[in-house]
Amino acid sequence: SLGAPKEDGGHMSSFSSQCGHVRRRLSRNQPLTGTLLQVALDAIGDGVRQTGDDLLDGISTKLRSGTPLDEYELHLMLDVFLLHARLAAASAA
Repeated sequence: SLGAPKEDGGHMSSFSSQCGHVRRRLSRNQPLTGTLLQVALDAIGDGVRQTGDDLLDGISTKLRSGTPLDEYELHLMLDVFLLHARLAAASAA
């Protein structure tokens, strides 16, 4: 139908926009809540509370508590995890 491409495009645009909001808030050391927190947690593959990976679990804990990420954790979130999530979403669309 004519509506399907628009819906898919709208979803991708919405997800891309949410990733942008997450990037900006993390860059400003602002806490994430609600949907933006979920987008960030999904980007690091946080389907469970503890992954068994100390680095990922540490980032997840900081995101959930609103604690600012250190420089390396921020780099991973902005330049690796969120980028990968956006690329994966774009290729799935």
